Amino acid sequence: MNAIDAPCRAAGTGADQANCLNLAAKKADGDLNGAYRRIMAVLGLSDSQKLQSAERAWLIYRDQTCAAERDLYDGGTGGLAAYPACMEAVTRHRIDDLKAAYWWQVEKIGS
Repeated sequence: MNAIDAPCRAAGTGADQANCLNLAAKKADGDLNGAYRRIMAVLGLSDSQKLQSAERAWLIYRDQTCAAERDLYDGGTGGLAAYPACMEAVTRHRIDDLKAAYWWQVEKIGS
């Protein structure tokens, strides 16, 4: 939520910011699911199994990273915004990583 490119920087404080960040995190999750589905549709069995395994590990990383960031606020209200902000940012970066590694396959094979 403190990143320069974070969404909701103008949303104010408190509940407005947390609500905005929750919506942004849900959008990022939907975007990730869409990109992941498109990539999986063009991969062969072995590559899709490897990506699926990597995605499971990434989900654990995302959840633990964002929980640790939320916990920096010791149960305070800042954690209500920090958690979805982290989820949005980490997910957005995952989309970029997946596209950098796999998107040429989507463009080559189509979907």
